[in-house]
Amino acid sequence: MFSKVILFFSIFILIITSNSFSQSIVNTEKLFSSKPVNGITFSSELNGSAISGNASVFLLGYSLNLAYKKDNHFIRLLGGGQNIIQNQNEVSNSIFSQLRYNYLINDNNRIFAFGQIQGNAILLLKRRMLSGGGYRTKIINLKKDSSLKFSIDLSLGLMQEIEELDKDKLPNNEKYYTNYTRSIISLVGVLELNQKISIINTIYFQQYLSNFSDYRLLNETNLLLKFNEKLSFSIDVEYRLDSEPPSVLMNEDLNSNIGLVINL
Repeated sequence: MFSKVILFFSIFILIITSNSFSQSIVNTEKLFSSKPVNGITFSSELNGSAISGNASVFLLGYSLNLAYKKDNHFIRLLGGGQNIIQNQNEVSNSIFSQLRYNYLINDNNRIFAFGQIQGNAILLLKRRMLSGGGYRTKIINLKKDSSLKFSIDLSLGLMQEIEELDKDKLPNNEKYYTNYTRSIISLVGVLELNQKISIINTIYFQQYLSNFSDYRLLNETNLLLKFNEKLSFSIDVEYRLDSEPPSVLMNEDLNSNIGLVINL
């Protein structure tokens, strides 16, 4: 059984990485927010929007995610992307893939390691490869029957980040390739109401260790309205800040998405 899972993961990675890559900081907390159980679980999300009239714009976002747990070992394979089409011309095509391993020390503490590849045409990002690891602990865990649950997790770690930008769209003398070591600091807050409504707020802070003026920040708020155990309605709001973006880009982004999350 385990060999079949590894084979499926390997095929999935090849499918994902043969296309292109995705955004700067990839947040997948809402996709496996519940306590992991032994065996295989599957989660996916689909969201989009369309505009017609003076302009014809179509946006489609998607993710496909697998998890496998056996005793204290928990593996997740996460992949997804976004397509933007305007007047039948592709404006942006982005995709990401992440493999994450967790060793569950107990219900409140874990060690994690991950590898990720991504990119984004809008951000001029041809390729970003990440590898790193760290420690995650639950610092707040409050429960009131099944009507209210609130928790906050803190993660600390390090990662290596290799970036290659599209140099054809940058000024001649601007740096387009970097290989940096960054810190990983994150806070994940989860509020569950009556087992039907979940609010997940994630804050990521990534600091370049050799230059304290170079950092990245993400704050993402996810609202999940659960129809049943397998299907939820999702509303996301994301704020991203890059203190030192490429000179031709702004340093802030604000995104919102509406879609469905499926858990099997």
